[in-house]
Amino acid sequence: QEPYPKGVIPLSVIEMARSNKDNKFQVVTSHRIFVFRAENEAQRNEWCSTLQKKVMDQRLVGSRPRPANTAHCQKSGTLELKGQKSKVFAALSLPEMWLYKSEQFFKMGIGMFFIEIRGCTIREAKNRCFELITPSKTFSFVAESEREKREWMEALQEAIAEMLYDYEVAEKIWSNKANKYCADCWAQSPDWASINLCVVICKQCAGQHRSLGSNISKVQSLKLDTSIWSNEIVQLFIVLGNDRANRFWAARLPVSEAIHPDSSAEQRREFISRKYREGRYRLPHPHCATQEDVLQALCAAVAGPTLLKTILQFFLSSEAGLASDPAASEVAPGADLCPRALESAPEGVYNEITQPVTHSGYLHRAMAPPKLPGAKKSKEDFQRTWCSLERSLLFFETEKCTEPLGHIESGDLLSLGVSRAQALTTPCPTERFRFTLELFLTGEKVQQLGTDGPETLQAWASAIGKWFTPVSCHCLLGYEFQRVGQLRYKCMLNPERWQQAFFILQKAHLFICPAEEDGAEDSINLRRLQELSLVPPTETPDKKEMLILVEMGRTFYLQGLSRVDSAAWYTDIQASAGGRGNALRDQQLSRGDIPIIVDSCIAFITQYGLRHEGIYRKNGAKSRIKVLMEEFRRDARNVKLRINDNFIEDVTDVLKRFFRELEDPIFTLELHPQWKETAEISSKPQRLERYKELIHRLPRLNYKTLAALIGHLYRVQKCADLNQMSTKNLSLLFAPSLFQTDGKGEHEVKVMEDLIDNYVSIFNIDEDQVSQMDLENSLITTWKDTQLSQAGDLIIEVYLEQKLPDCCVTLKVSPTMTAEELTNQVLEMRSVAASLDIWLTFEALENGELERPLHPKEKVLEQALQWCKLPEPSAAYLLVRKVPIGEGSCLFTGVKRESPKCGLLKCREEPPRLLGNKFQERYFVIRDRRLLLLKEKRSSKPEREWPLDAAKVYMGIRKKLKPPAQWGFTLALDKQQLCLVCLGQAELWDWTTSILKAQHDDRHPVILRRRSSSDLAKQKFGTMPLVPLHGDSTDATMLSANQTLRRLHTRRTLSMFFPMKIHQDSLEEQQEKEVDADPVYEEVGNFPELATLDLGQGLLSDLSAMPPVDRSKKPAPFPEQPPATPLRSSLPASPAQRVTGPSVTKAMKRSLQPPSPINDKLIQELSSVILRKSDGQTPGPG
Repeated sequence: QEPYPKGVIPLSVIEMARSNKDNKFQVVTSHRIFVFRAENEAQRNEWCSTLQKKVMDQRLVGSRPRPANTAHCQKSGTLELKGQKSKVFAALSLPEMWLYKSEQFFKMGIGMFFIEIRGCTIREAKNRCFELITPSKTFSFVAESEREKREWMEALQEAIAEMLYDYEVAEKIWSNKANKYCADCWAQSPDWASINLCVVICKQCAGQHRSLGSNISKVQSLKLDTSIWSNEIVQLFIVLGNDRANRFWAARLPVSEAIHPDSSAEQRREFISRKYREGRYRLPHPHCATQEDVLQALCAAVAGPTLLKTILQFFLSSEAGLASDPAASEVAPGADLCPRALESAPEGVYNEITQPVTHSGYLHRAMAPPKLPGAKKSKEDFQRTWCSLERSLLFFETEKCTEPLGHIESGDLLSLGVSRAQALTTPCPTERFRFTLELFLTGEKVQQLGTDGPETLQAWASAIGKWFTPVSCHCLLGYEFQRVGQLRYKCMLNPERWQQAFFILQKAHLFICPAEEDGAEDSINLRRLQELSLVPPTETPDKKEMLILVEMGRTFYLQGLSRVDSAAWYTDIQASAGGRGNALRDQQLSRGDIPIIVDSCIAFITQYGLRHEGIYRKNGAKSRIKVLMEEFRRDARNVKLRINDNFIEDVTDVLKRFFRELEDPIFTLELHPQWKETAEISSKPQRLERYKELIHRLPRLNYKTLAALIGHLYRVQKCADLNQMSTKNLSLLFAPSLFQTDGKGEHEVKVMEDLIDNYVSIFNIDEDQVSQMDLENSLITTWKDTQLSQAGDLIIEVYLEQKLPDCCVTLKVSPTMTAEELTNQVLEMRSVAASLDIWLTFEALENGELERPLHPKEKVLEQALQWCKLPEPSAAYLLVRKVPIGEGSCLFTGVKRESPKCGLLKCREEPPRLLGNKFQERYFVIRDRRLLLLKEKRSSKPEREWPLDAAKVYMGIRKKLKPPAQWGFTLALDKQQLCLVCLGQAELWDWTTSILKAQHDDRHPVILRRRSSSDLAKQKFGTMPLVPLHGDSTDATMLSANQTLRRLHTRRTLSMFFPMKIHQDSLEEQQEKEVDADPVYEEVGNFPELATLDLGQGLLSDLSAMPPVDRSKKPAPFPEQPPATPLRSSLPASPAQRVTGPSVTKAMKRSLQPPSPINDKLIQELSSVILRKSDGQTPGPG
């Protein structure tokens, strides 16, 4: 389903909507009139009235129209959009990026569609390309120049960051008009501040303030991490303002030395150093003789209890001498331009900020390092020590001692771990410290410190954290955190370069504070991770462990600075990324911002439970439910529900139990009375409108989760004829869990009924989504109904040789039909003449860029149903085409290779990981159903390995990856793709078939059978879409293989063989398997290699010369042929001709057995010839 429309007419540009004849209506804008046609007159009138009402509401509300000129945009210009024939005009205006057909349409306000910036990421591509990645689609743009590309990427990156900002603090501080300009360069809308200097500054100046050091300027963002802004600090900045602060700091600033918004970084650095480090332009202070005294007084005031009163008194004292200071007459322009706003900020949820870095007190020091990171020592292993934190962390025996027992320098500290263990419910034989600090040092050393309580622990953790980290981290270290320290990291914007930064792990967030001044601060929500994996040292180029985090399309690679430090970071991040508690906000979330436990259960039940009678009504086993619930609570991301391991009843009970145990119901306790009142409204339209209002008042996470659940229940009741679960039944079962009413309350049941029955209108689901949902329901329920034979068949389009309308065949596919059966039926329906080629069925993706040969025993319908998961399901189709017999014939032999398939291939991973984003030549081996990457040919231990069991091999590589040669294949794995390039077509087929055989080597070899020429039902359906066909199970359209062979024998039809597998549920076939355990080859055609055999002495000449024998004495190998068709007298002169004979059924073989030695020799010769061809050897004479 395409999530983006083909055109958008904003309400702000619509002037009116009016009716027209023939059920048409017009939408009138100032530049153009759009004409639409409705299905009937009533629908047309409804459209007109609705549009007219919305237009009037728009005018009354007065919301801003779309930008009519580029002055209101952060960035605009012409771009190429891949998939569009002509260039588009793009306009970035928060919170969206609009795309227009041209600049003229932009001025008219009529766009193609818009992209919401929230949740997007930007990725650089080669040349002038860059990609904007949204949760539902990736847009690839091409800029007009490299400079334009860089400007677009910077503008989009800033816009994405802007959407993450919290303006609550900024808007309060900007309420003083003087704070709307930078105190140093007078740039507009500054969003940073120096807490102790009491000035609001811009981002460029903030970078120079940081270089002064935290003892001079404590810099903090107004929009990031707003929780550190206490109410008192906000009030101070509002009351004081930049104008009043500059009366002190810039009272003696000459106009010639002032800087402006366009000043260079060097000019800013010199000016800010003179202004604050030297105090060159400030007023004298009556209580501070030097600049050092001024800075110390301000730092102490910020950390003190009466911050507002102390700092205001400080500036009032300096202003007392302003009038009598002659040097203050020549001040910088703007030092007193804006009046002060003395309003107080309303009360908010804030905490205190900054504490002094120096600290001292008694701690319990472990005398020996722990054997394992995180291992808890007993209290007997600790010694009470006086610790003093100044320039170094010093350890003394007592408070009065002067000689330290040891010390730790800040440069030796890699990370600090904080442990707050829960109190044990049962007594432990060894008493341990619950509150400990772990200092991870260089040289793989760890120092453990124990504290007596949580307050002491927090004080020391904050002090040590601020001691060895830059000031950009200090704002977060005043609160509880699990770990802080340095890590190496790579991200999508610069995937080739390792950077170093300080990371702070705080609850479920990982904050990034770059060491470089120009680095961008960032944070990762660990609850939203799609992937959290640890790459072992053996699989990384530098032989170091690497942690991979994938969040909402962003990928981060983290690496610790030591082995012990890496292990500790991984343990803590994994623990923080897990689910905690029963609050909805504490759950691990999927890509769609839905709790993973809900997402997984819904997906499992949708796939396997729609046909399950009494779904959600039947209860599971309490013991199994408890175990599954605990697994989800512990780490929902790693719980994989499988039909062979999990019961449907257990999963349905887990889903209901999750909602029942939430701290706050999904409908929220606050809105519960209003839900009940709404259910009592008798008018259905009014009731539904009220539901919409209440739903949009829910928190975003509640809304997303509720929409997913109601959509799922809507699916379930659509299959009520199969599962017997109507809307009423589902409402009775779910209302107690969702409202937590313990089964009481008719109103709650009524609410659930209304939401399920009116899901489409209440949640604004469009018709295409509903159609897609109905189609998926039909596919899922049909596929899983193994009890029905033909009622489960589907009609599928299959193309012959190429994807053209004239080459399309539409046929019924049953859930048990294999690829070889489909191949034979397509060839028969198109009356394809026999040849020396083997025909295979391919699964084509992305309009043919990737083609996967299906193994003859693969079930076709099972593969086709997986297309629903693709971004563009319509770009996938089935293709039947011929393959040279030497390339594909090895799929039909039971003989295995004497040695594993191996060789040099050029490879690349997608997405790029350890192998980089360029094709590299490496040595690969297929062994034990695994693809192994060896450092060199003689290596015994592989560098990396990939399991082939669940992998899919596609011939071809996406063009956008620019493979070095055309003979490549793509190996699709669970979370990545491996692109491999061969030297030629023969090698490509060799690797592809080797992988297929490795995946299916546990099955019996395929029986080569000939294709029926006319007995298969010829069903011509034209080019019908993929829809379910429910018919009578007795209306069989596929004959079994044995029936086909008997009819062929009776009619003595001559044709080239085609592989066709017998139905697995045929009783006769099951009986025959006991007789024929070895590979059987029937009616084999003229293999090219057999032409080189010596027919005078070979097996075939023996067969052709063999005379008919009396059946009562010894059976003949083949029945006598009609005189007009000489079959076995000699081989044909032309390869175009074929050697064939009538088919012999299994029953005939038991009564007319050929001589055993000849049979065995025939099988051995054919097997060896095919195997030699597949291995690239030249066959010798027979």
